[in-house]
Amino acid sequence: MFSDLTKRERQVLQLTAQGLRGAQIAIQLGISEQTIRKHRSSIMQKAGLRSTAQLIACANHGLGNERHAAAPLPWDRLCPREAEIVRHVVAGCTSKEIARLLDISPLTVQKHRERAREKLGVHTVGEMIRRGAVTLA
Repeated sequence: MFSDLTKRERQVLQLTAQGLRGAQIAIQLGISEQTIRKHRSSIMQKAGLRSTAQLIACANHGLGNERHAAAPLPWDRLCPREAEIVRHVVAGCTSKEIARLLDISPLTVQKHRERAREKLGVHTVGEMIRRGAVTLA
């Protein structure tokens, strides 16, 4: 899936998979944040992805980030609906996609995601995806 990426796109993908934000990647690579957004957009277009969540999920799966293995999520802290939503997030679904799948509003999905992040002690979607992928693997 990622075989036709440039060297720089692979670097951006690897750092994205590690959970770094755009600004952090820009500093590490010595390029602008706008350039990072362009690289991510190019990667997503080449891979046929529609969201950053999908990009992170595919990057973690496709690149095999064993070096950066994260602690698994403590699923027992979540109510059943929050766990269901987190599983969809880990799979790379956007809030709108999850809302359509579960026949609830996107705002409700956002609220469940926020509460799940608080309960799980994760700060970014990338961290949730990485740690959730460890548990679901």
